[in-house]
Order: sequence, then C-alpha cells, then structure tokens
Amino acid sequence: MNWADPAYAWLCLLLVPAAMLLRRTARRRRLDLLQLAGDDSLAQRPACRPVLGALLPAAAFLLIVAALCRPQWGLIALPQQSTGLNILVALDVSRSMLAEDLQPTRLAAAKDAVTGLLSQLQGDRIGLIAFAGSAFLVCPLTSDYGTFAAMLAEAGPDTLPLGGTSLGSVISEARRVFAAHQGSSNTLIVVSDGEDHGGDLGSVAGLGDAGITVHSLAAGTPAGSVIRLADGQFVRNRQGALVKTRLQTEALQQLAAAGGGRVFDLATDPKALETLYRNELAASERQASSTTRQQLAERFQFPLALALLLLLGEPLLAWRQKP
Repeated sequence: MNWADPAYAWLCLLLVPAAMLLRRTARRRRLDLLQLAGDDSLAQRPACRPVLGALLPAAAFLLIVAALCRPQWGLIALPQQSTGLNILVALDVSRSMLAEDLQPTRLAAAKDAVTGLLSQLQGDRIGLIAFAGSAFLVCPLTSDYGTFAAMLAEAGPDTLPLGGTSLGSVISEARRVFAAHQGSSNTLIVVSDGEDHGGDLGSVAGLGDAGITVHSLAAGTPAGSVIRLADGQFVRNRQGALVKTRLQTEALQQLAAAGGGRVFDLATDPKALETLYRNELAASERQASSTTRQQLAERFQFPLALALLLLLGEPLLAWRQKP
C-alpha cells in the first residue's frame, strides 16, 4: 500500500490536546454540578463518558486523517492523457553560422525557421540548447513561448565561450534534459551547418531506445561562404587567408538516422520545421494520446466511509450520564 500525501499524518497529534481539553471540560462540569446541587455524591461519578463513547470520535478522526493521506493500492488502467510534445531545439551558434550563403546569415535564417515552428505550437513545451564547442540549455522546456522567443533572439556566437562545434555535446545535454520526461513525446531538432570538430558522435547510439526522436535542419550551402564578424572583419586562418565554410551533411544525417528522424535543407525549404510539425510531430502526439497507463487506485473512500459510519453510530452507543 502507498500513501500519496503522508504529510497529513501530523494531524493525529491533535488528539492529545483534544483529550486534555475534554478531560478539563468534564472536570469543570462535575465541579459546577457539585456547587449547584450541594451533593457530595456527584463528585464520585465518572468524569467522562464511557470508554466506547469517547473512543468512537477519536477513531473517526483517525480514519479521516487516513483518508487525507490518500491510501493507494491495486493498479488500474487509465487512458494516457496528452500532455503535449517536448521539443528541444539545438541551435548552432558557432562563428561559422555567421556565413552569408543564407540570407542574411545562416544563424538569422535558422532563427526565422525556429520562429516559424514556434507559431505552430499548441500547448507543447519547447526548449533551447545553444551549442558551439560545448552545449548549454539556454531555455528549459516551457510553454511560455514569449520567454523562448526572447532567449532565441539573444542566442549568438557570444553565448558560449568555447569555439568550434561539438555535436556530441548536444546529444549529452539533450539526454540530460529529457531524462526527466520519460514516456513523453521527446523530439530533438538540431539546426547546424554540420561542421563537427568534436568527433564524438558515438553518444548517438541508443537514442531510439531512450525515446528521443532526432531531426536535423541543415543550414548552409555546399558552395559555402566566408565568415563576416560583427565588426566587419572576416575570419582568417593563421596564414592570413580567408576561411570559407561549407555545409557538411554527414554528421547531420548520422544524427537523424540514429534518432529515427529526417534531414531537412533550410536553403531549399525555409519553412521545413513548420511542415515537420504539422505533418509528423502533431500527428505523433495524437497517436500517443490514445495509449493507456497503469496507475495506483485511490482508496481514500474506505476510511472516509468507515469514519462517517462511526460518527453516525456514536449518538446510539455513547451513553451519557444521568443527572
């Protein structure tokens, strides 16, 4: 047997002051009768009702406290209520996302795509992971879409101190976030140009078994572009030559394959995430809502009913003293 709200058990301690108060009241009543009648025999009478009559209210009170503690035993099957999707967007904020092969930049185009997805959500929870050389949960899963939009707008190359790109760190962070939502519809959307300097994609194994679906949105073009920084300068290598970044889809395809998802191309379909939500994600949530789950049955009715019976029977069994 399980107690769902055992904190109410402290109410049992109220029986102690209640018993002291009843004893004091009975003693004062006896003394008042003695003073009024002037009969010494009254002092010899019992100071309280018979034991059974005194125990019935106390037993009823204990049963009511037991009902408040919500005893549970036995399993019942309940329809699985839909609680919405859990969608984590992992946004690449490395400097390569400042390339201008997508207009105005890869990062800006990616943010527009995520904003389009946000406009489609209906009660679903969405969170944001920013990643470069490491990954960090910028916005936890939330239904407050205004907060998410504000966090999305602020994400950029200055969000994380470690440069480069590590897709493996994204998977580790997503596993940590989704660990608290086992059994829900968990989806990870990785938005990146596919550059992976970490080389640690071995952590993608078992994503399907963990109940995490992974989709990839490729941001960039095979032709690539140079990287313009905020001050107008361009990224150069140690020899002073301009660095040109190109879209690399191999790692993104590996992520999607491990997570049972798909790879979308932001360059050819800027509204890919909106289409994904309408055609696949929302449909999977409707299917999940038709399942059943096992839950402990509430049994508070039994002690509550017994307490009511005791209270109803107490006037019949609790004999009072004759004056």
